[in-house]
Amino acid sequence: MPEYKLREPSYMGGAGRSLIVVIAVVLLLGLCGALAYLWIRSTDPVVEVVGGFPRALGPSTPFRVRWANPHGIRRLTVTVEQKGASAAVAFQQVEPARRFGFRRTPMPPGEAAFSLDRNSVPQLAAGRAIVTIEVQSNDLRAQTARLRQELPVVLEKPKVTPTEKTVFLRRGGTGIVTFSVGGGWSSAGVRVGRFQFPSWPSKEGENVRVSLVSIPPEVDEDVAPVLYARNAIGDEATSSFPHQITKGKFRDRTLELSGKLMDKVLGELDPGAAGEAADRFARINSVMRRINDEALASLAAKSEGKQLWEGPFVLLPRGKAEALFADHRTYRYAGKLLNREWHLGIDMASVKNAPIPAANHGKVVHAGRLGIYGNCVVIDHGYGVLSVYGHMSQVGVQSGQAVKKGQEIGQSGMSGLAGGDHLHLGVMVGPAFVDPVEWTYQSWMDQTLGALPR
Repeated sequence: MPEYKLREPSYMGGAGRSLIVVIAVVLLLGLCGALAYLWIRSTDPVVEVVGGFPRALGPSTPFRVRWANPHGIRRLTVTVEQKGASAAVAFQQVEPARRFGFRRTPMPPGEAAFSLDRNSVPQLAAGRAIVTIEVQSNDLRAQTARLRQELPVVLEKPKVTPTEKTVFLRRGGTGIVTFSVGGGWSSAGVRVGRFQFPSWPSKEGENVRVSLVSIPPEVDEDVAPVLYARNAIGDEATSSFPHQITKGKFRDRTLELSGKLMDKVLGELDPGAAGEAADRFARINSVMRRINDEALASLAAKSEGKQLWEGPFVLLPRGKAEALFADHRTYRYAGKLLNREWHLGIDMASVKNAPIPAANHGKVVHAGRLGIYGNCVVIDHGYGVLSVYGHMSQVGVQSGQAVKKGQEIGQSGMSGLAGGDHLHLGVMVGPAFVDPVEWTYQSWMDQTLGALPR
């Protein structure tokens, strides 16, 4: 016979169970939709160092960090890493997490100010460090923005010490100064008025420096040279050193400009400009000259830190000197005084379109137009020494090309601020022009430049 059992009655039946499933699905879809909405609304943060990263980290270096995110940030973390060690947290700012509850109104940008020093980073040491700044958005995605910068660490002030040996210098000539540096330093050299001559490691090592130096003719005679040493955070140490300067005399010359020269120069260097011819020429002769010489000084600042030349420099073969180094010229036109300028090179002429030899071994760092110098070649001979060839009719080399002493680099001409076919040869030591003639004597080189390492 069939067995009968009592069963608990069902109050919902099949339709009830279906309703529960539908509600669960609706809630799950609603939750997924809400999460998707919150995910979409999440935004990437933006972070910056106000004023940019410093040039270096010192004993105490202030930072201001600004961030922006409509939902604010959950965390700001600053770490410092040195010598491959694990990063040390130098500063941290934490806010309560809001993954699911956003503010209705966007939050304004925020800022934090702090200092990196040995209190915040006890293991901070001289050398280099990697600073990482990271912010995390305070929303569902918690996206991060990161800044990372490697900086030198300088914890000591620089020191500079002269030698006891007297340095003999000649106005317009080249001399050499040896001195020692210590403490925290990144650059060192000799300053003469507005001119700063860099230094190079000597034969005795990195902290014993040598500088090729000049007393430029345009510097006041009362200005004394001084040693300097600077670090990356702007501290500077200076010192005088024993020296003796031979003043020397330079020629005064008056140049009466012809209408033909005026038309040629203005047509080539200032075509179509308005204004009186005399004023335009004076502007070329002063303003353009300064701009061109600053460009040459910037090339000297990038010079190779080793000697590329060998033996004395060579000049234009059979060239006749038409102007000397440091002639002080007065320019006049139609009875009007225009201006006075120094002629910082030597002018030599032989035949029209004469082949021009490289003064010595080196690397071409400019080949082309250069303002008043017209078609111009510049050769780097190392240690901040450049030779400059102006007014050429043809340029026969390219920038970046290595050249040998005596190699033809082009032909003489009258391009730029020139009234006849000749070569203007200049020699620069760092930021200043010097007398090229002394560089043609082996005995002078042996006596003056012996402290330079080869």
